[in-house]
Amino acid sequence: MVIIILSIVLGVAALIWFWKVPIQKTVRAMKKNGSSAVEAYSVVFILMLIAVFTIYMIAQVV
Repeated sequence: MVIIILSIVLGVAALIWFWKVPIQKTVRAMKKNGSSAVEAYSVVFILMLIAVFTIYMIAQVV
């Protein structure tokens, strides 16, 4: 039970870090170079879809 709670807490912390650091930096950089917020978040969303699909396909093979 403790391991499950610890893994949930670590997962939430990782998601928060992932949102605050790489995603926000990518969006800020794209907006600084002239992209709109919708375009920047769309690119991030597409990259996340590709990453999730890749992980899913690797899990299916393994």
